[in-house]
Amino acid sequence: MANYRNNRQHSKNSGSENGQKSLVLIIISLILFAYAGFISIVPYIVTNSFSTARFEKKFYDATSLITELGSVQYTIKPNFDTIITVRGFELKYIDDQPLFNAGTIELTTTPAAIFGNTFKIKNLVIENTNYEDQILPDGVNKLAFFPGAFDTRKFGKRNITIVSGPVKIRNAKIKYITPNTYKEESIREKNYSKSEVKEFLSSLYFSHVKIK
Repeated sequence: MANYRNNRQHSKNSGSENGQKSLVLIIISLILFAYAGFISIVPYIVTNSFSTARFEKKFYDATSLITELGSVQYTIKPNFDTIITVRGFELKYIDDQPLFNAGTIELTTTPAAIFGNTFKIKNLVIENTNYEDQILPDGVNKLAFFPGAFDTRKFGKRNITIVSGPVKIRNAKIKYITPNTYKEESIREKNYSKSEVKEFLSSLYFSHVKIK
């Protein structure tokens, strides 16, 4: 009889332990499923729901610059590094004069860049770039209006924060244009540190943008 009670109690304990293990396994499975969904399904949905036409219109409304996008792809790695890859990016002034174009822009950031108001530059690589630095007859850079005119509210964000990080430029051509002069400079590769990027962005005095 005592052995029966002991065996029964042992069975209860074993059943309880098995139940706890099963519960833990279920919770872990749910977490892993959510994790896998986040790093695979979410980027897929965001990528396929992204409208280049809608972005181009909002960018024009926010900056008065004409933009064209080839494609945008979002990827989230297992360590939650979020990679935004833009191909065929082009900017023009409102008078249709060229300003900037890049074959590929790859930003490594965090998920907050997709779902929040903070854009952390973990790493930024810009390849196959052309930039036209134009000085107007009055001596003012033609792009001088851009930081003050940039209105993040056109993207549905009252304010955004940019956390500076390293930037690498590969295969770039810069054209320096004034009313009386023209000069070209080719850059095979140029690296900018986090502090250099922060100093540059802070000097532009963007509206509705906080630089860290």
